[in-house]
Amino acid sequence: MSKRELGPYPGLSYAHMVSKDIHSSHVVRRFALYPIDIERPEKGRRVEALACGSCQKPLKFKVLSVAATRTRRWVWLLLGLAGVAAALGFGVAIFQVGGQVVEEGAPNPVGPLALGFLVGCLSGTFGLSYWRYEDGVRGPGSPLMSFGGHALRWPPS
Repeated sequence: MSKRELGPYPGLSYAHMVSKDIHSSHVVRRFALYPIDIERPEKGRRVEALACGSCQKPLKFKVLSVAATRTRRWVWLLLGLAGVAAALGFGVAIFQVGGQVVEEGAPNPVGPLALGFLVGCLSGTFGLSYWRYEDGVRGPGSPLMSFGGHALRWPPS
């Protein structure tokens, strides 16, 4: 189903940025990796703060149970599939309506259809990507790419 396996402990590491070197054409970041030692709850979610292994700053993590994570994966999958279906439906409607001649002064029907197509594409893309990477853990850093001092889901896949 999803890419990430579920177990009693999250199989993730978080990273502390040790250094950031700026070269002529790119930025090189070095990270120290630490495991997330929080046991998954039986039901619901657990919020705990772990001290960073490098800077001792408290980092707040939210860990979902296995059942809650599977439910969240299904929600992301349904959102993604609904977005793909909506994009296909609006795309077909655009081709059907797009070739018709619009009377003078009448609103163009392609505009709202194009907006629906765009919303369907975006929800399909985000829903399916979050479905693929849902692991039931939230913490420091942004969900997909982290550029701060701490990062979750390291190494990036």
